[in-house]
Amino acid sequence: MRQVLLFFGFILTLPMVAQNPLGFSFNSDQEYVELSFKEESNLIVIPIKLNGEGPFNFILDTGSESGMIFDRWVIGSNNLVNARQIPIYARDGDKVTDLLVANDLKIELTGIKGSSQTMLVFQENDLDIRNALGVEAHGLLGSELFSRFIVEVDYENEKLRLYEPDSFSAPKGFKSLDIILDDFRPFIQVKLKQKKKKEVTLNLLVDSGASSPLFLDYENHDFIDFPEKTVKQTLGSSVVGNLDGATGRIQRIKLSNKFKFTKVVSSFPKDWEIKKNIGDGNNRIVRHGTLGSDILSRFNIIFDYFNEKIYLRPNRFYSEPFTFNRAGFSFAAIGKELNNYFITEIVENSPSETAGLEAGDEIISIDGKPIFFYTFSEINAILRGPAGKKLTIIIQRNNELFKKVIKLKKLV
Repeated sequence: MRQVLLFFGFILTLPMVAQNPLGFSFNSDQEYVELSFKEESNLIVIPIKLNGEGPFNFILDTGSESGMIFDRWVIGSNNLVNARQIPIYARDGDKVTDLLVANDLKIELTGIKGSSQTMLVFQENDLDIRNALGVEAHGLLGSELFSRFIVEVDYENEKLRLYEPDSFSAPKGFKSLDIILDDFRPFIQVKLKQKKKKEVTLNLLVDSGASSPLFLDYENHDFIDFPEKTVKQTLGSSVVGNLDGATGRIQRIKLSNKFKFTKVVSSFPKDWEIKKNIGDGNNRIVRHGTLGSDILSRFNIIFDYFNEKIYLRPNRFYSEPFTFNRAGFSFAAIGKELNNYFITEIVENSPSETAGLEAGDEIISIDGKPIFFYTFSEINAILRGPAGKKLTIIIQRNNELFKKVIKLKKLV
């Protein structure tokens, strides 16, 4: 738990499809429902059924306007008859693929059912979400649940609680913060302090589908500085390609005047294609970046879209330091059981580069323990170990085994 994967969300501003939040209801006459989720790399993964089949793993994503299905084969072809197509283009203007609009879907969660739902469907799944997260992920749920219920996310106990809006009252011990909704997505004002700079106010998308703490759009806002000490790397990927950039730290971020975090690991994307202007007319605000789930998961958080508020109560992770990979390599899970791990990227001037690791190497063991005994999150935790710790890694390259010793060091 509490391990961060680099952002693998969708960097596009996708067209909205018709939402039907009123199609959701509790299975019985009650005021709230509680269901379990699994936290993977700070993301909320919940099991759902589609058209009576499943369960399938879906990511609960406040940053997405619409639900999405990564693999079209999890639903029947009847939902795609005469489906509307939405073309997706790369930065150079070339068409990448089409998204299909699936209609009349039946969605079931524990204690909840939704009828006549609509989702976007990828014709081809090239995102490799399951490899990047180490968990099978078939899609995501966007604004559908948040627009119908008051949604409480208890990261500490991995519980999701959904309340009927008419009967909900904010529990004691929570602090309320205002949000602004645009296209069913929540935005919040924060105060950011960087080294040798004045504190500034930023508007950030509250995105439970972005696993890192912060993404800052430094290229389009003069008062956001690029840190002196950064690590260049791939920050994530989408259907149009990789999102490159760098990772560093900011001095401080404050949510209102009630919550403060220091030395926060932050991502600075290059050529970031986001919707920068939010709203219309006099209500227009400017988006400066994203507040991700490595900050959100430090709270028990309640989303109240009806009153444009969130309620926060710190949990036991609140004061933990923000950690970053100290080995200097990224990896992905491959294979049917997702227990084969391959190195995907090496950071320049990192311990991994010094030790001679290369992208494409298969990890066979770490510190004498076969790799299949580790979970994805456990490997992430090892790579974020204390500076100075030595790791002995056996890798396979071109059918040969090699022993590599990595001495972890602080990179940002």
